Amino acid sequence: MSQDADFFIGWSQTAQPRLARFWWMTIPVLMAGVLLLALMLGRAVDADAGDYVGEATLAWTLETLPYPLLRAPPDAVHPQGHTVLLAGDGKYGIGAAAETSFAGRAVAAHGALVKRGDLDMLVISPAYGLSAAQGPAPATPLSPVQLGRWRASGEICDGKCTAGVMRPGAGIAHKACASLCVSGGVPPVFVTTQQLEGAGFLLLADHDGGPAPAVMSGLIAQPVTLEGEVERRGDLLVFRVDWTRARAR
Repeated sequence: MSQDADFFIGWSQTAQPRLARFWWMTIPVLMAGVLLLALMLGRAVDADAGDYVGEATLAWTLETLPYPLLRAPPDAVHPQGHTVLLAGDGKYGIGAAAETSFAGRAVAAHGALVKRGDLDMLVISPAYGLSAAQGPAPATPLSPVQLGRWRASGEICDGKCTAGVMRPGAGIAHKACASLCVSGGVPPVFVTTQQLEGAGFLLLADHDGGPAPAVMSGLIAQPVTLEGEVERRGDLLVFRVDWTRARAR
């Protein structure tokens, strides 16, 4: 056998020439592949996945149907008025007691504001909760505007995580979390594949304007097509769905 044949020698401090050439060619290729994969994964992340805006105190009118939300009258920034969804701490809504006590009244709410696109939510701090607003009563918000019947495709998510509390806030990886949030009273939202009347996020409701029924839970975090009446409340759209016609795609 030739004395210069390539063998792996465990106790040797020097690699055989052929093995050394192999690794000198392979290592740079592997490193380049890892960097390329990292770049591709980074570009695949939703750049507009929502985020915390900061602490905020809002003194607006509380509406409780289909889910708790605060509505402000029109101003220079929001010519149709501004609407913010409400949620409590953890995977819960603001609680039935708060809804009953303050429905239709001007309230002060303090918490963390999260935002994704045209979806805004205030996660109320448990240390503050809701209280009656002090000072002059805010102007009355505009009445809802009916926009007719629509059919749209998208995904049912919980408004809290979708707005930026958790990532991913949508998709099958988030199904269990979204189901727990919605069952705990967090407002469900419909993330559309195409904007509807300029909005990509719609608050979901039953056909009569009340909370969405239990049948919705089986459709969370999967592609669905929904049909129903849409109304505008300030800068938020409410989708009053005919759930008998809801279909998974």
